[in-house]
Amino acid sequence: MLTSLERKYEALNESLVKLAKKADEGVPILVEGTKDLVALERLGIRGKIICVKNSNKVLVDLLDTIKDKETVVLVDFDRTGERLAERIVTYLQRKGVNANSGLWKRIGLLVKHDVKDVEGLPSYLEKIKENLKKQL
Repeated sequence: MLTSLERKYEALNESLVKLAKKADEGVPILVEGTKDLVALERLGIRGKIICVKNSNKVLVDLLDTIKDKETVVLVDFDRTGERLAERIVTYLQRKGVNANSGLWKRIGLLVKHDVKDVEGLPSYLEKIKENLKKQL
């Protein structure tokens, strides 16, 4: 029987695999800043990753450059990130873009109270791995 930590690790890993698959399919991933981009690369997720806050453009101008049918929204898991995600999703959906925030919500639920931002995901995963090794 799996421990709660093992279940959390598996669910988080599964969500990150789905995120990597979306990236491999060419779906852009919207993150807040360059540290988030670096964190995704550390997790093996590469592709079209767009930093919405490090752009020299106003948010709506940046979002207007997106011509893809789908994007993945992966902003921070705090209140500011929630408001940003809501703005991005609303704006892109009005443009007819499927702004997928499901993975963000799922990951956010899994890391709730432990990780507040995307850049913290790699070290959090490492910490879980270390704790699982100690349980053996």
